[in-house]
Amino acid sequence: MTGRPALAVSVLVACLLAGPAGCGLFGPAHGAPDPQADVIIDMGFHRFKPTDVTIHAGQIVEWRNISLVTHTITDDPALADFHADALLPPGVMPFDSGDVPAGEVFLFKFPAPGTYRYFCKHHERHGMLGTITVLPAP
Repeated sequence: MTGRPALAVSVLVACLLAGPAGCGLFGPAHGAPDPQADVIIDMGFHRFKPTDVTIHAGQIVEWRNISLVTHTITDDPALADFHADALLPPGVMPFDSGDVPAGEVFLFKFPAPGTYRYFCKHHERHGMLGTITVLPAP
């Protein structure tokens, strides 16, 4: 636990200095979901919620960064600290959202059935992992 209270204080101080808009307290993640989104996943301080979802091929997931820190949605074994934290169905290309700042969103359309195991590049070692099970299109 060493270092986490200091990190929390640093984030709080930065938030107070930046003001509410600079802290991600506003933005698309706090508004209505994108009309294209079939499933919503919230990104907290070090967790995706829910961590496991099931959808159909062709459906869109919207990740909403409701925390005060930047996250990523990454499913690329080459970028994982631990190889098992990333999994893609055969033939599916890896993806990476890039940084999703506090208050922002990322949408991704899942192209093929199978299991997708993804992580946050900044918080993988903290256990920020998720799994999307994609069933064949109805």
